[in-house]
Amino acid sequence: MFSFLVHALFAALLSSVCLALFSPFVTLRRVSYLGEALSHIAFAGIALALLLGLDLQFTTLIFVIAVALAITWLARRRQLQEANTITIFLSVSMALGIILISLRRGYSFDLASYLFGNVLLASSADLWMLGTLMTVNIGFIAFFYKELFYLSYNPDLAAFYRLPVRMVDRLFMILLAANIVITLRAAGIILVSAQLILPAATAFNLVKRLDHAVVACAFIAILAATGGFALSWWLNLPTGANIVLLEFLLYLLSLLFRPRSA
Repeated sequence: MFSFLVHALFAALLSSVCLALFSPFVTLRRVSYLGEALSHIAFAGIALALLLGLDLQFTTLIFVIAVALAITWLARRRQLQEANTITIFLSVSMALGIILISLRRGYSFDLASYLFGNVLLASSADLWMLGTLMTVNIGFIAFFYKELFYLSYNPDLAAFYRLPVRMVDRLFMILLAANIVITLRAAGIILVSAQLILPAATAFNLVKRLDHAVVACAFIAILAATGGFALSWWLNLPTGANIVLLEFLLYLLSLLFRPRSA
C-alpha cells in the first residue's frame, strides 16, 4: 500500500546525495552556475525527445553531455571565458527548447514534473538508476580524488605534475551532466541547481578539508531529504521545495559556526 512512499523517500535521498557528492567540486571550481545551466539545457533535450518521439531520459542525457563537453572544449580551445560560454549555451538551449515544444502540437506530457520535480513518480527502475549513479559517483571521487583535488584548487599544478586532468575533467563533466539529468524527475529543473550548491556552501562553513566536505555534504543531503519528505507528508507540500528550504535553513545555521575573519 505504501510502497510508492518508500520509493519516493529513497528517490529523494538518492537524488539529493548524488547532487551533494559533486557539490564541493562544483563550488571550489567556481562553476556553481554550471549546474543551473545544464539543468536548463536539459529542457531542450526533453523538447527534442518529445518532438522526435525518442526515449526521454536517454535523449536528454546524450544532449546535455554533448553540450557540457562542447562548453568545455570551446572554453579551452577558443580561450573563451567559461562563464560567458555557459550563459550563451543556456540561453540558446532554452530558446531551442521553446521552439521545439511549440512544434509539437497537442502533446500530452507532464512537463511540470520535470520543472519542479515529483518524487512520487519514482519507479523501481528509477531507484536502480539512482543507486547505480550514486555508486559510480562514489567510485569516481575515490579513484580520481587526487586529480579532482588539484582541479579544484590548482589545475596548473596538476598539469605540471602531468596528472590526467583533461580526461578527469571530461569525465567530471559527463558525470555532472548525468547526475543532473537522472535526478531531474525527483529534483526538478528549477530546484536541481540549489541542491547542487547549498550542501557545499553549508559544509565549508563547518569543515575545511575537501574530503571532510564531501562526507559533510552527503550527511546534509540525507538530513534535508529525510526532513523534506517528512514535511511533505505531514503538510502536503512539494518534496523538492521542502528539501531546498531545509538545506537553506541548515546553511543559515552553519553561519553561526563559521570562523570570523580577523
